[in-house]
Amino acid sequence: MDIGQRVGAVQWGDLVMGPGTRYHVTSLEGYDDLPEVRAEDMPKEGADGDYTGPDFVGPRVVQLGLTLHGDSPDELRALTVALRAACQPCRTPAPLMFTTWGTLLWAKLRRRAVPYDAEHLWSSGSAALEFYCADPRIHSLEEHSATTTAYSPAAGRTYPLTYPRTYGSAGESGRVSATNAGDTTAYPLLRIDGPVSRPSVEGVNTDTSLVLDVTLQAGEFVVIDTRSRAVLYMGSTPRRQWVRNGSSWPYLAPGPNELAYRSEAIPGGPDQPSLLTVTWRDASL
Repeated sequence: MDIGQRVGAVQWGDLVMGPGTRYHVTSLEGYDDLPEVRAEDMPKEGADGDYTGPDFVGPRVVQLGLTLHGDSPDELRALTVALRAACQPCRTPAPLMFTTWGTLLWAKLRRRAVPYDAEHLWSSGSAALEFYCADPRIHSLEEHSATTTAYSPAAGRTYPLTYPRTYGSAGESGRVSATNAGDTTAYPLLRIDGPVSRPSVEGVNTDTSLVLDVTLQAGEFVVIDTRSRAVLYMGSTPRRQWVRNGSSWPYLAPGPNELAYRSEAIPGGPDQPSLLTVTWRDASL
């Protein structure tokens, strides 16, 4: 489907805005803009020019302009109250989804303005929303997943997952392919299921290697968020101290990537392979 430049549907929590709703999106700012660049430049003392260092980008700020359409003043008031209820401050970032475009931003609501205009209160009104995105990346709405084992082809283990999701081919000889269809670095979520000893995940084409000095028994697992660099035993208990000194955190460059999963067998352990599950979203700036 050719979606063109139109914004289409936008969703924040249970609030859906755009075509087919009473909340029409009239403007969008900050989505396609490059966030402010944080430069690490230093003047050359006694010479022309600067010494230039790496450039980083700051947070993304997105502003949505809305027109509220009701059939009566009472319905317009109900739309305003519903908008107010849906747009409250939040403690942690939540997905701001551009469903027509198939993308999302991890955002926090920072501003809600609903001006009172006595001349146009019969059936229409306006509103403005501002979202702060500490992570400036635009992520694909679709989450990808791929698995491999350290010793043999993946056995197809399943557990609760979120959707929408696509599945890559199972890895062979401890390798898994992951394609980042965006234009900037994507940071995968890694899950390692035991039994396993001293597991490592290596970025073959990014020259990175993350090693954990830990032994996991069957039924135990660890989740690794490569962006926040959190290591969570059983998905909740921090265990950052397991990361071996000198490790580097894997990431997915734009285009095809390959990750290698290596580990040591547990002497006398059960005849059950350890599983690495990689999940990621395409990322763009």
